[in-house]
Amino acid sequence: MARKVFGDSLKNAMGKAVTPDEDADLDLKRTSPTVARAQASVLEEDKHATRLIDPSTVRMSAVMDRIDPSDGLEELVSSIREHGQKVPVLVRRTQDGALEIVYGRRRLLACRELGRHVRATVMEMTDEEALIAQGVENNARQDPSFIERALFVAGIIRELGKTDETRKNAQTIAYRALQIDESLVSRMNRIATGIPMELIQAIGPAHGAGRRVWEKLFRLCEKDVARAKEVAREIPRNVPGPDRLEAAINLLAATKPTTPKVERGERVKIGRKGNRITIDVDADLAPRVEDAIRKLVTELLDRGQDGPE
Repeated sequence: MARKVFGDSLKNAMGKAVTPDEDADLDLKRTSPTVARAQASVLEEDKHATRLIDPSTVRMSAVMDRIDPSDGLEELVSSIREHGQKVPVLVRRTQDGALEIVYGRRRLLACRELGRHVRATVMEMTDEEALIAQGVENNARQDPSFIERALFVAGIIRELGKTDETRKNAQTIAYRALQIDESLVSRMNRIATGIPMELIQAIGPAHGAGRRVWEKLFRLCEKDVARAKEVAREIPRNVPGPDRLEAAINLLAATKPTTPKVERGERVKIGRKGNRITIDVDADLAPRVEDAIRKLVTELLDRGQDGPE
């Protein structure tokens, strides 16, 4: 009997069940019912069978679902070393024949570190199916933080929505993968792309911090992107993620618009166009410059150097 790989939530998200390919169906129709059932069973079992794979031959997918998959990996490495790998990862074979991880990145990384083969289920999946499977599985297995989910949404739209025609489909894939309201997809994408990545990495997942806090940070970053990048270097690293997020908000909120420094030679700028002369001066110099100009003009007129009448 074939091993059940996907749960009902994943099959519903994909909108279709996994079936043998059409060529196999045509071949089965030419055989007796008993042989057909046996062949179908073998085909289905082979499709879902796990196998041992060299983890170095499996590449990461373009869309990540964790800010740092290696964070806290030591515990998983110890568990697999002592008890073995209990749950297989899901790998897909891409059109170019390469193997790519769908879900189970941390198990893959742990097996790489241990120098042992990873137990994996290998399937043929489209980009859309793989992203939906990745999103649904990770939502079921772990508690991804808001910003990690938002980055996942942004990654899907970046990879699948590169044109106006494909963007709508990418948004559909995103809300099906995360099983969220469609209106939230655009908001999450704006937040994830509006906060500099170096600032997100400095803060980390910040488990427990919801959309409103991250949206507040996003609004502050919109006002001063350059300052937001600087703040990434100022956040204390020895505090929990939510505290780092709050520190980033406080640092940005306390930032006052800076007045550009003007060199000494640029404090007074004089321009001329035809008979019109313009003078731009610093505010603190304006009264003195005005007095000096009036005095100079008066002296010129008194000396009769105002030109011929």
